[in-house]
Amino acid sequence: MLKQIDRDLIELLAKKIAFLREANLKGINVEETSDMSQLLEQMGVPEFVWKNITLNCVAASQSYNQSTLPVKPKRITIIGGSGKMGRFFTLVFQEAGHQVSILEHQDWHKAPELIGKAELVLVCVNIEHTLTVVEKAAPYLTPSTILAEITSFKTTIVPKLLELHSGPVVSLHPMFGPGVTSFLSQNVIVCGGRQLEACQWILDLIERQGGQLTFCSIAEHDRMMAVVQGMRHFAVFGLGVFLAQEKVNLERSLEFASPLYRLQLDMIGRLFATDGSLSLKMMLSLFERRQFIGRLGATYHHLAQLVAEQDKIALEQEFETTRHFFREQVDRAVEETDYIINSLGVLLADGKSEIDQSQKDSNNNNTRQAA
Repeated sequence: MLKQIDRDLIELLAKKIAFLREANLKGINVEETSDMSQLLEQMGVPEFVWKNITLNCVAASQSYNQSTLPVKPKRITIIGGSGKMGRFFTLVFQEAGHQVSILEHQDWHKAPELIGKAELVLVCVNIEHTLTVVEKAAPYLTPSTILAEITSFKTTIVPKLLELHSGPVVSLHPMFGPGVTSFLSQNVIVCGGRQLEACQWILDLIERQGGQLTFCSIAEHDRMMAVVQGMRHFAVFGLGVFLAQEKVNLERSLEFASPLYRLQLDMIGRLFATDGSLSLKMMLSLFERRQFIGRLGATYHHLAQLVAEQDKIALEQEFETTRHFFREQVDRAVEETDYIINSLGVLLADGKSEIDQSQKDSNNNNTRQAA
């Protein structure tokens, strides 16, 4: 019975996604105008379930099914294709119908074929190895081969690529990590390069999968990364170090936690799930970033002094000034975090259900063994 209900539900979801996708292709604006709250209440369906389904259907409709689109297969070589981001791009290009080869450090004897015959060579290695790898690959590149890279620092990288290769160059920065499975609603920065018209099919592929392209200069990219990456990594790193120094019982604290505290703790845990090398590069890489982080530290120190002095008036002034600065962002921030909080609640409920069921099964086994 349950299996048949699931099949029926999947078929209905497929129809809704197909309808929304066709409307997108035709440029038809489809709005969910009907109020389902009364029907949901009558049928005993929580409103958050309906909202999640609706939002997910809209999201799914905004990325085209690559396998249904005609494509002229390109020959692509990904240097570092066995790494985390390399595997992501390998899968994306393969699912789009392209022929993908992987070149790792032990494969350089194959470079004349894998690089020399490629229409796109994408470098997906750690940033400290990027220029060395490009220098090694450059002699095998043809004038028509596209050379691409995905590093998070551009000032020292892009000019060198343009120097080493006379053909098309595109510098990308995917603003997500390897845990992401598609470009859907993900930001990808396009920064500098040469003959971007030859690279358009790559950018089109990203957009067809729902990716958001942002074009900028090298200088703007590295300046914005001081905020988006350097500041965030330092702030999260600092919170983690402080909690460790205070020897806070993290598991116990979750029993007292608000959803926002839990999310913050998850962000800290996510950072320390890595080996730290990338995070430290984000903070230490450029002089401008180190200066920026220094100013952030000074701001924290200033605010801590105001708290220590119990200067309520000064703190209120800081709060009001900052609230005015964020005035155009607050509605979006509240809407997005409300959704995240509700989705987290569903995830935790599902996890608790699995734990409870596991505990129940264990108790049943113990009872049977005792009998």
